[in-house]
Amino acid sequence: MTTDDPAGAAEKVAPGRGRGRTPDGERRSYRVVREEQHAIVRRELLLRFGTDGRMDAHEDPIRWRRAIRTNAVAGPVYRSFIAVLGGALIVLGLPMVPLVGPGWAVIFIGLFLWSTEFIWARRVTQFVKAEVKAFEQYSMALPWKAKLPLLCLSVIFGWFCFWLALLLTGVPAWTPDVIEDLLVQVPGLARA
Repeated sequence: MTTDDPAGAAEKVAPGRGRGRTPDGERRSYRVVREEQHAIVRRELLLRFGTDGRMDAHEDPIRWRRAIRTNAVAGPVYRSFIAVLGGALIVLGLPMVPLVGPGWAVIFIGLFLWSTEFIWARRVTQFVKAEVKAFEQYSMALPWKAKLPLLCLSVIFGWFCFWLALLLTGVPAWTPDVIEDLLVQVPGLARA
């Protein structure tokens, strides 16, 4: 949905927001739910940052951060620190994605830190938020016959990622003996 007025875009979408269904109980298409969520995000960004899309240090809602950001010396230092820390978290999180570890969580924390200082990172996090919310609302409105294959695919994908991580690293020694014995029986897995 393209619109020249992002502030009014959320009001122009179909009713039944938040449920993936119309007020009549009909399931809406994924495209409509997705457009609605992106319109809401555009409206939030417009309300928070105005038409120029700038983060004004004087309007920061967090008092201690506002004090740092409005200081002529501490502001650029703080911004640089956040840029380096967010980048370090993202670089640290990348190898954790295929290996054992909370890779995506670390990457999203780094992106969140960047989004406190950089408008482009805020747009990325808002885009991801809209996509996740749209999929959640659409899938909640699906009948169980359609939800079951999605659930099965999610479980299979999760198990595959777990198996691949253990294939690369081996079964950790701290795993309880009963579970370790079961995991070692899975093809390709061995003790670390």
